[in-house]
Amino acid sequence: MNQVTPNPMEWHYYTNKAKKRKIDELLKQAANLFANCGPTAAARKEALEKEKELINEIAKIDRHFAERCGWRAN
Repeated sequence: MNQVTPNPMEWHYYTNKAKKRKIDELLKQAANLFANCGPTAAARKEALEKEKELINEIAKIDRHFAERCGWRAN
């Protein structure tokens, strides 16, 4: 499966400053989920679910960037 990656300059993250700021804020929130995550398996599972929600929000802004973050279309 050889996927063709679009030119990064076509991504909204690199061409639209407002979208870049929004994506950066969502990435910061995702990082904070795990930095402040409790030591239990349930806490990690909850953090993973919230991370998926944040990546889905990123995908609405810039699908190509979200794919680089591990987002998969359903």
